[in-house]
This record gives sequence, structure tokens and C-alpha cells, in this order.
Amino acid sequence: MSPEKDQGQQTAGAPEYHPAPREGHETEYAILEDILTNLSGHVIPERSYVHKQPRRVFVQVRPDSIREVVKYMMEHHNMWQMSTLSGRDLGDDLQACYHFFLNDKKVAITFRLDVPRSRPEYPSITDLFPAAEFVENEIREMFGIVPVGHPNPRRCELPENWPDGEYPLRKDWADPRGLMERSKTTGPRVTEE
Repeated sequence: MSPEKDQGQQTAGAPEYHPAPREGHETEYAILEDILTNLSGHVIPERSYVHKQPRRVFVQVRPDSIREVVKYMMEHHNMWQMSTLSGRDLGDDLQACYHFFLNDKKVAITFRLDVPRSRPEYPSITDLFPAAEFVENEIREMFGIVPVGHPNPRRCELPENWPDGEYPLRKDWADPRGLMERSKTTGPRVTEE
């Protein structure tokens, strides 16, 4: 079964699911097919696809396999430029999204990892990509998603006295102490007289 058909059965109707036709996206489909073939135990084919936006590939990775996927991409696709890491609150799961750029192919590729809210952990890739150090700390701090094995876990965005266990980018965070109300940038606008 082709990746195009696999993904449609599982993710049709999802708001971010916008698959591309094969025509005009040959490079992206070649990359995706190589990943699905050579990393079959590490990725979830039915949630991996080529996006209709030009030069975009999304690959759903089993969280414990991110290191294997990154190593493979470095060795076989000359992947050396990491753009960023973003997070999402999906309800029962949290998602880490590693964004890379394949310079020689001019393709942006995103590796998505869903981790259970009850145990939001996956292996760090900072030793493979030193650029991940800051953003892995940021995702731990803002979403509570823990890149296990990170060499330097520390605060990077929130103040040192921020309460443990409170993650301001999770949908269920309610700002119980009004911390954001007191912020100069997010609090109520002061009216000038």
C-alpha cells in the first residue's frame, strides 16, 4: 500500500492533514518512501505524509526511536540543519515536533513524537544535534515534555522561582496564582490618564 493511501485511512479529517498529490512532489515522496522502507520499525506510516505545501514532509516517529531516525537521516540524507523544536498539547498526549531542513533537496521535514501526558518522555538528541540543547530545555519547561538524557537541563524561558509542575503552554494550565496577569507583557493594559 502506498504511503498516500495508508495515511488517508487514519488521518483523513484531521485539520492539519493536507496530503499532496504525487505529481509535482516526487522529491518529497522519494524521501518519505525511503524513510518508511528503511525505518519501518521506527515510524508510523499511516500518520506520515507529504504535505500539499511545497517541500514539506511530516513523519510520525515512535518516541523511543527518535535517535535512530535522526542518525539515519544524518547518514543517508545529509541532514545537518535543525530549524527548531515545537510542542503541542493534544489532550491525552503531548507532541514534540523536530523541524529540520534537507539543504541539498530543499525540503523541510518534521518528525512528530507523541508521548502520553502521564509519562511525557523521550530520548534527547542534543548529543547528535547540539542545536537541540536550548529548545529541548524549552519544551521541558513550557510543556513538561522531558528529553531524557539531556546534558544540561535548566531553565531557559521561565523565572527560576516558577512553580514545579506548571507548564504554561499546556491547554489545561489555568494560571492559578495569576502569574501571567502580573506580567508586563501579558497582563492587563494600563490605561493612561
